[in-house]
Amino acid sequence: MRFDTVVPSGQLSLKSKVWLELKGRPVIGEGRVAMLEAIHQHRSILQASRQTGISYRRMRGAIRDMEAAIGKSLVVTQRGGRHGGQADLTSDALALLEAFKQLINGFRDETDGRFEALFK
Repeated sequence: MRFDTVVPSGQLSLKSKVWLELKGRPVIGEGRVAMLEAIHQHRSILQASRQTGISYRRMRGAIRDMEAAIGKSLVVTQRGGRHGGQADLTSDALALLEAFKQLINGFRDETDGRFEALFK
């Protein structure tokens, strides 16, 4: 049965959130991807916090939680000094970002196709 016989075509849209968990603990999702990408772009957790609107404390906590879940360092930091501190992503973080993006793209392609077949 096609759903367009129940709901008029063009009135529905598909929404979903995908994240990965390890032993019931969230590791990465779209919000954490945005956070890690902002850190990589700005080389600063504080600037990434400002860009994303995620508090610095919450961002640090999310980094700590991700690292604890997978047992690997994802962000390396260098404390202050004359020109301020720095932060950047490790190669493991970059690999995790790339793999998650590929997963999400495949997931979206699949769900968009199914949605089209059922609802359009």
